[in-house]
Amino acid sequence: MKAILLEQTGGSEQLRYKDVEAPALQSGQVLIKVAAAPVNFIDTVIREGNMPPGMVPDLPFISGVEGSGTVIDANGSGLKLGQKVAFLGAIGAATYAQYTAVDADKLIILSDEADLTEAAAMPVTYFTAYHMLHNVVRAQQGKFALVYASTGGVGTALIQLAKAAGIKVIALDRKDEKMAQALKLGADYAFNSTTDWVEQVKEVTDGNGVDYVFNPVAGDSIKQDLEVLATLGHIVIFGFLGGVGETNMQAEVVNYFSKAPTISYSEIYATYFSNFTLVMDSLAHVYELLAQGKLQPVFSTMPLEQAAKAHEQIQSGKVLGKLILTPTFAD
Repeated sequence: MKAILLEQTGGSEQLRYKDVEAPALQSGQVLIKVAAAPVNFIDTVIREGNMPPGMVPDLPFISGVEGSGTVIDANGSGLKLGQKVAFLGAIGAATYAQYTAVDADKLIILSDEADLTEAAAMPVTYFTAYHMLHNVVRAQQGKFALVYASTGGVGTALIQLAKAAGIKVIALDRKDEKMAQALKLGADYAFNSTTDWVEQVKEVTDGNGVDYVFNPVAGDSIKQDLEVLATLGHIVIFGFLGGVGETNMQAEVVNYFSKAPTISYSEIYATYFSNFTLVMDSLAHVYELLAQGKLQPVFSTMPLEQAAKAHEQIQSGKVLGKLILTPTFAD
């Protein structure tokens, strides 16, 4: 089969489109013909070898942690050949390929009418967003949510899921065209994070602040988050795109202790490996909302063989929503 193989860490040029052996199935696994394999930022981190010690996968390595496709070898699982499925896997799921092996009990069964590319755009970003909204902060209708990086994969999912739950959304992004896109996706307000957005947030919330903050940037942004947070508000940090920063968080929180803020960290694999039932339950809700027409994942596609270019686009920050690789097959 054809796959994107990483044989040594480094730049995007290390992603090579090669012939490799198709995966051998273990007990409980099924063979999936991959229709769509999303690119996630973690894929670029792995490619560069910038994972924490002991977490860089053994090389050679096929990237990708999620995807969609059809069952072509049920391996005694009871699934039907040709059945459409989507899945969220661990690091090493090897989805940048024509075929991949997936545990049968970790598959999301789709309808025969499902759009496989659309379905592939959901697992990582929509689970991340749904989990933070409904399992972590337990968001309530009518509250305000502040969404950083609002036109990225998780950001677009947060906007749509928050609006489906009756939550008012304030989007933050660095460019005016991205603000316009956030409003088109359903955000109630959109502010440029390079301007004095703190005062703008205070104004549109009548000085009360936001109830929830979803922040993948971190760095020193906790200062602004605490300033715009409502009393009893909840900040969720789910990434460190801006690094760890220099802020003494304990000292900063003391300045806003009267708000009794909650600060949480969300990392999907902590839940994946400790409570997979919650992952599947959350994704079931996500796909039900998709079937009801309440979600419209934002994505673009590129051929699998252009994985290197896809990584460059992800790292440039120019991708709107999800970027999905699509394998081609000989007739």
